[in-house]
Amino acid sequence: ASSPRASAMGAARSPLAPLALLGALALWLGLRAGFAGGRAPPRLRGERLAARVSASYLERQGPKDSDVPFAGTAATGPETAVDFKKRPFGILRYQPGQGGKGAMAMEIIPTSRYPGDPQGQAFLAGVQSGSVVKSVGGANVLNEDFHKIMDMLDDEVADPRFSKSTALAMEQQGGRLAEPAGTPIPVVFATIPGYVYKGAELKQDGQDGFAR
Repeated sequence: ASSPRASAMGAARSPLAPLALLGALALWLGLRAGFAGGRAPPRLRGERLAARVSASYLERQGPKDSDVPFAGTAATGPETAVDFKKRPFGILRYQPGQGGKGAMAMEIIPTSRYPGDPQGQAFLAGVQSGSVVKSVGGANVLNEDFHKIMDMLDDEVADPRFSKSTALAMEQQGGRLAEPAGTPIPVVFATIPGYVYKGAELKQDGQDGFAR
């Protein structure tokens, strides 16, 4: 037979038992939900969200000292046709042509980091920095408004630091200038005879990204 002291100690510990059972039940339910697909699949490297707006693009992706003025209509050289299957394409910045017409691809990521890397599409297709966007979805844009081309391509990676200023610029602009082209997007790039790209070479950083 147990002593009165042992019985008293058991009674004192007894309130903890229900708490332990509740904890075990909560853990089991959490594991069950996880195996049932309650968690979203992890996002692959390079799979980033598009900005979905061109308003104030040049404030976020401003010109560089090395940029050379150009006219989009001068892009009469060899062409490169690409079908972009997803966004982003691997072109970190576009430069507007003279008078705000036309768009030139700048700072192209110089590698494809893994099979299916969206940011390696431009590189694998052979698009060169300094190539001018000639057509998007079959529509000639050599002399089109730069910001309209940016809306059509929708190739800018969203940066939360600019969310408020972008929303304000969007409101002042009166909405998008064009709807994003649906994927896959056929895009043709053309070169300007005699043009020499003078931009910085991109270097891969420790965060699996690229810096100038």
